[in-house]
Amino acid sequence: MKMWMKLAGTITLSLAAVWSATAAIGGITGAHGEEPSSGELKVEWPTTMEDAQFVLREYDGCVAVFAVGESEPMTMTDIPVRTLRQSDRELLGAGLPVTDRDEVLTLLEDLGS
Repeated sequence: MKMWMKLAGTITLSLAAVWSATAAIGGITGAHGEEPSSGELKVEWPTTMEDAQFVLREYDGCVAVFAVGESEPMTMTDIPVRTLRQSDRELLGAGLPVTDRDEVLTLLEDLGS
């Protein structure tokens, strides 16, 4: 094989590795060229309260499922809120709107793991 082909292949692989590493590090650190203005992470949830059938909130220190507009939970879980990440605790504190039962089950599985 000619030397220039080996060199071209090596350069191509090296550039791909640098690009991949930059993308991975940027994803981990959140470096996308923008910095949060207040130093806080702002999380936006795709479902609004108007579209929701259920709301996940904290109740007696655990994650609970509420029907929209109700003050008593439909279902209590044994997932302690204190063990969750700060961002998850903040979402639950505000009330996490959920559109259907499948989404409730998915979120509870994620929060419980």
